[in-house]
Amino acid sequence: MPDETLTDVTSPSGSRKFSLLLDLPIEIQIEIIELLQHDWQTRLVSGQQQTHPLKSLRPTCKQLEALCNPIFAEFISIDPFSRPALELRKAFASKFARYLKALVCFISEHNGDRELFIQFEFVLTTILERAVHLQKISLYPCSTDIRAHSRLLSAISKLSALKEVSIRELDHPRYPLRYGNVQSTFHHRLLNHILDYHSQRLRVLEVCGRTPMHESTFLKLRDTASQLRQLELNQCLTIETRGAFADPQRWACAGRLEYLYIRRCAIHPATITRHIGAGIFGPLRIFHIIGGKENSGDPPESAATVWTIPPLNWVEVAEFNDLEMSRLRCIRTKKVHMRMVWGGRPQCIEAFRRSTTFPEAEELHVENDWGDRDFEELKRSCAIRGLTKVNRDLYSWSRWEV
Repeated sequence: MPDETLTDVTSPSGSRKFSLLLDLPIEIQIEIIELLQHDWQTRLVSGQQQTHPLKSLRPTCKQLEALCNPIFAEFISIDPFSRPALELRKAFASKFARYLKALVCFISEHNGDRELFIQFEFVLTTILERAVHLQKISLYPCSTDIRAHSRLLSAISKLSALKEVSIRELDHPRYPLRYGNVQSTFHHRLLNHILDYHSQRLRVLEVCGRTPMHESTFLKLRDTASQLRQLELNQCLTIETRGAFADPQRWACAGRLEYLYIRRCAIHPATITRHIGAGIFGPLRIFHIIGGKENSGDPPESAATVWTIPPLNWVEVAEFNDLEMSRLRCIRTKKVHMRMVWGGRPQCIEAFRRSTTFPEAEELHVENDWGDRDFEELKRSCAIRGLTKVNRDLYSWSRWEV
């Protein structure tokens, strides 16, 4: 039985919507409730293997009327490997698409089942062509054919309300892709297509995958995505884009960007610190960084980083060694989250004795697996410099979770 909070059942229109929902087959009731509560997205992202309750059903007019109501179907996921789910979405697509606000979809090859692949392309494209209010799209490309999905890309280009895009590559190559081959990948084409058509309206952009971001794409992101509030770059910046990233050119989103996440990228910590301090990204609120790959050769600081912006609200740092932390610790922030940094906990304790380690810090948070003895020593160390809010409350990561 659905939760009564899903709609106001006391009003005439609310009562009618509620009765329509109850008249549907139980499989469709479950589907609608999951869409509203985003449970299906949560299970998809967390990787839990659960059987979806969809069955291949012939929708009645009453079912269509219920599903195309704007209190239903504001979120949906499209999986090319589930024939029953595609059958149901194909039947409803023209009715509910205009009410969609968020969409999760996998983009793959046909893998031998060409009929299913064609049906998936048709259903997804039909939804996108009618989704005039779609604001968020999460794309999971698993495609190697740069020439494929032309109609799908065309539909994406016409999403006039789009504000948030997440691209998370599923077909991670076993070995890193050669930089010279990047421009021949669908991942490259997809990201460039979105920047070409939506860079002026995007508020949130997340790019995750081992396919390197080409330098031309990085420059397009830096110079045209002027409305970004949140940016996540995960693994996609390699040594080939290091020079372009190091250029102290102010980003187009500076002044609007609030949240910056850089994870597993081959960008020197010294460069990042200089950019933040100089306001290259504007006055950030939150900065999150996880230790990168190929960070050797980080240039020594010729002079202290010049700080031109207010202190950040929050900085989270994970998996950096002593040398790299010497570049990052001069960031001015009110709150610091530390995960697996320095050569060990004694080095971390010693570093926080010095007032030059995150000099504006008012709070320090470490992982909950710190032992009592080390944690008490850390608190004494911080108290020497006047930092008294020290908490052992961060979830302890395993390396595979990072």
